Amino acid sequence: MDILEFIVKYLEKKHTIDHSVDLETLNYVESGYVDSLGIIQFVCELEDEFDIEFSEQELSSQSFQVVGQLKKLIETKIAEKKKV
Repeated sequence: MDILEFIVKYLEKKHTIDHSVDLETLNYVESGYVDSLGIIQFVCELEDEFDIEFSEQELSSQSFQVVGQLKKLIETKIAEKKKV
């Protein structure tokens, strides 16, 4: 499963995302797809699925809450891991 597909599948556990929504700019917290408690579970699932770890700085960044930017962050973390 690719990164975007995994994120969307997780977010749609509560509500279906309208196909007219631009996923690149969707703030999934502000839009109500994940609440403040659910974000912890979401982070754990992302870390497990992609075998990565997020720093506190990354987690507290506003960009972490935007689907497109989160996808890019995960891609970068996977690429960095492959270099090691």
